[in-house]
Amino acid sequence: MAIREAPRMRSKLFFATLAAAAIGLTLIAGGCSAREDGAAPKVEKADDAVAGDKSQSAEFSLSAKDDEGFDLPEREEIRQKRKLSPGEEVFVVGTDDERVDTSSTYAFVIGIDGKVKVETTDSDIAEVLVVRSARKREDLQRQKVEISNDECLFIRIRSAEALNSAPKVRNRLKRLAQMGARLPEASSSPEPAPEIRQRVVLRLPRKANIEISQIGGDVTFGETGGHLKIAGVTGNVRVARVAAEAVIGDIDGAGAITGAVDITFAPLNAGAIRIAGVNGDIDLHFDGAVNADLNTWDVVGDIKPDFPNVEMRESEPVWGGLKARVGNGGSLIEVHDVNGNVTLSKAANRD
Repeated sequence: MAIREAPRMRSKLFFATLAAAAIGLTLIAGGCSAREDGAAPKVEKADDAVAGDKSQSAEFSLSAKDDEGFDLPEREEIRQKRKLSPGEEVFVVGTDDERVDTSSTYAFVIGIDGKVKVETTDSDIAEVLVVRSARKREDLQRQKVEISNDECLFIRIRSAEALNSAPKVRNRLKRLAQMGARLPEASSSPEPAPEIRQRVVLRLPRKANIEISQIGGDVTFGETGGHLKIAGVTGNVRVARVAAEAVIGDIDGAGAITGAVDITFAPLNAGAIRIAGVNGDIDLHFDGAVNADLNTWDVVGDIKPDFPNVEMRESEPVWGGLKARVGNGGSLIEVHDVNGNVTLSKAANRD
């Protein structure tokens, strides 16, 4: 694992920069709001005993059944259902360059310490269900759930305490350490942070552009026809079908378990597929004819393009890398900084 540290750090920096740029450009250009002004988001809340008001329950179709026994005793549901209008200007970052998409809405999910499940439909209605649980009811007040009311859909969960001061404190301590100053000793018996569990279920328009980052659990995704970016996930990433450009990166597992990536792609067009910084196996499945240029490097594991018409583009194999043309070439598939096997195959041949 030591030999993977430098590439993993490079990929983390790359995707951290990418995420920061995407947040700024998307929220400004598309009208999404990060709610830094402290404005209360418009949400619906329902406890288990009440399950919300009757009209909301009748219209809201997402459920939050705890099949895995994950939730703690004190449980809260936050629900929202609304129509998403096409964005006026939505900047999509992470492809060959920055581009403007004026025909699709944008959904952005960040900072969920638990599983995220996304279902998609052909409608323009978005449904959001956030489930939080703790051992004590008051512990839930130590978090802030933000759901935007703008043209775009922005979802974030963060601590309600010292939201703006924590980064400043960390930077100050870092500067003091670099100057050789003695840092204050930690308290011998600090108050333990409360355990708050989260999980999110979404139903979104299939054509929406979607970005998901900083997730502490598995990400399960349905079919999508918009641009997809998933970064900073501690868990597995599984996507049923992608029909546009995709950027996946900084995927790791919990503890000794690696984070696997399993994605099926619709017949390729000129869009690019970029995957980097994965601590686990990558399985990519393709519908229809596959005409692509494959470029991989810094892969600790086997690279297996399982297609009948693959032409190697290097006269001699390179350790940890491979360049090949699949079919007639065309769409770019780029995979690097991987601690695991990389397999590409026809969707019809998958188990």
